[in-house]
Amino acid sequence: SGGVSPNMVLGQMPTRPALLVRLMDAEGCYGWGEIWANFPPRANLHKAHVVEDVVAPALKGFGFTTPGEVIGFLRERFSIYFLHVGQQQVFEHILAGLDVALWDLALRNAGQSLASNLGIDCRAANTYASSINPLDLEGMVQSHAGMGETGFKLKLGFNDDLDRDFIRQAADVLPAGTRLMVDTNQAWCMSRAKNMLGYLEQFDPVFSEEPIPANSDYADWEALAESTSVPLAAGENIYGVDEFLRMADAGVQYLQPDVAKWGGVTGAMELIRSLPHGVSLWPHFMGTAVGQMAALAITSLGGDQSTCEMDVNANPLRTDLCGDVLTIHDGCVDLPGGPGLAVSPVAEQLQAFQEPAFHNGELN
Repeated sequence: SGGVSPNMVLGQMPTRPALLVRLMDAEGCYGWGEIWANFPPRANLHKAHVVEDVVAPALKGFGFTTPGEVIGFLRERFSIYFLHVGQQQVFEHILAGLDVALWDLALRNAGQSLASNLGIDCRAANTYASSINPLDLEGMVQSHAGMGETGFKLKLGFNDDLDRDFIRQAADVLPAGTRLMVDTNQAWCMSRAKNMLGYLEQFDPVFSEEPIPANSDYADWEALAESTSVPLAAGENIYGVDEFLRMADAGVQYLQPDVAKWGGVTGAMELIRSLPHGVSLWPHFMGTAVGQMAALAITSLGGDQSTCEMDVNANPLRTDLCGDVLTIHDGCVDLPGGPGLAVSPVAEQLQAFQEPAFHNGELN
């Protein structure tokens, strides 16, 4: 763990926790993945215990041809178990991270990148600057505009008057040709959302992310979408292609799956194939370089219609863990040139950020 937490209505992370998983086959080839663990504190340790105690033993010696076969096997084996213990979404997080690791392993084995495996030419992914707070607004905008990024996402949901001031300040400092977007982390009720979106309309934002709770009735999402010209976005708290498509039917124009939280690579690619006309896929991500590279690979498949979230806040798990692999230029990040989804973590960095509860990568 390590890094600086953005200020969010959900609260701040005491550290920037993360959970990486490495799978190795019988020939010694390996793949890296990331399991979502931002909240609550020490979520990474809890999920690591679950992986080691419950899931990993079932994978020893398991043969497969595609990552989907493994995920299907695990769903059949453990869905009732995680239903019984009340941790179905924790199970989804674990499956997502394992799917990323399985794709990384399979691609390394095949000597291919994701793009070459799919027979397409994708060498870079579009990015936008995310999780900007008022105190660092001007500096962050200047810095990331200098890298060619044209989208800047503000964290809202604290106090409506302060949020309006923040939006106005951001609009004043954004360079020509750039646009803002906002993320409320599910904080508004319907009446507040309609009020604030009405105010936002004059600034022509790209979208408003999670203005109401993700599990609100589809009728509420539809009513909110019909009440405003501001496009709605959601996805980091949606599970399953069918649920994403229902949200699109309810008027959500930007779908934001998180490869470390639901579906991994397999789910995201299925969603891309199912996207309705007029709906865009903009992957959500706030974690380490391992998961970020997977999210960027997915983003690249959408071309100019897809842009990936990149946190602006200091986090060496993103900037240092795998070396200098996430440099932003012209608003894009180049994808790794070698086989696999991600560049492997640097051994010294992995050791430096390891939780005290671990020893040589294993739980004590």
